[in-house]
Amino acid sequence: MVNDIRLSPEAFKIDAREWCRQIEEFIKEVFVKSNRDGIVVPISGGLDSSVVAALCTRAVGKERVTGLMLPERLGNPEADRYGLMIAGHLDIRTMKINISPILRGAGTSNMFISAISGRDFWKDTVNRYLEKRNRTAKKLYMETLKGSLDANSRKLVAGVSSKQRARLLVTYKVAEENNLIVAGSAHRTEQMVGLFVKYGIDDGADIMPLKNLYRSQTLQLAEHLGIPTEILHRSPNPDILPGITDKYQGYFGLDYLKVELILLGFQKEMSGDEIAGQLGVDVKTVVEMEEIVRLSESSRSHALAPELS
Repeated sequence: MVNDIRLSPEAFKIDAREWCRQIEEFIKEVFVKSNRDGIVVPISGGLDSSVVAALCTRAVGKERVTGLMLPERLGNPEADRYGLMIAGHLDIRTMKINISPILRGAGTSNMFISAISGRDFWKDTVNRYLEKRNRTAKKLYMETLKGSLDANSRKLVAGVSSKQRARLLVTYKVAEENNLIVAGSAHRTEQMVGLFVKYGIDDGADIMPLKNLYRSQTLQLAEHLGIPTEILHRSPNPDILPGITDKYQGYFGLDYLKVELILLGFQKEMSGDEIAGQLGVDVKTVVEMEEIVRLSESSRSHALAPELS
């Protein structure tokens, strides 16, 4: 029997005012019970962290919210500018801690050659590395999920993942020193396709206000909250691999809306043929996305333990 569900942007339409109210009540309730003095939000100036910072500010007051900026030498220089933009817009205090010394100690900064002298050089090095091995970011990602990477590629992936884990380490140090709870910025779209680092800054937090929302719904919250236009129009850039300016296009060759409409089709138990037909994509693309969701389940599962009788 053919499903009568229509996969269109309207499927993600929400009452943004009401959802904001509910999320703010959730944040306030958790905060009151936490016995903490405030909330720290790691901010990159991206859409997700900006929305979380705004919701926390509305929930507990700007004087109790700290925006934490965690730059590194080869990171995206725009993150500072946009991070300060949202902090200024919300009138919240900021802290900045450069994680480069941690990455040097872990060997991350020496992933390719010790003479690397900047982000652009690293971007070119990454691109040459992928081309030389006949790989794309998408192929590298699929091989990562399947556990079939060669030793050099594993080193690359481990290195870039260590950046997000270093950020989580510093965030919780700041939180514990200042008696704060940590608010994370993960959302459903990136969680379902595994576009986050397990035990990284996009995976670990005390609260994840957006975790049950698709990116399209987060965007509606952002518009309701009055997030600056420049931030609203930023591409979904993970600031992990230089050269990847849109993680959905970079890893899947699809825009984020097409990705989450495919995910919605899975959620509604539609067949691959139905999803492909409605969205005008190849059935192979849908099957591949289904495989990605299945393979990335290990990233969403933490510390598995046996069931004992």
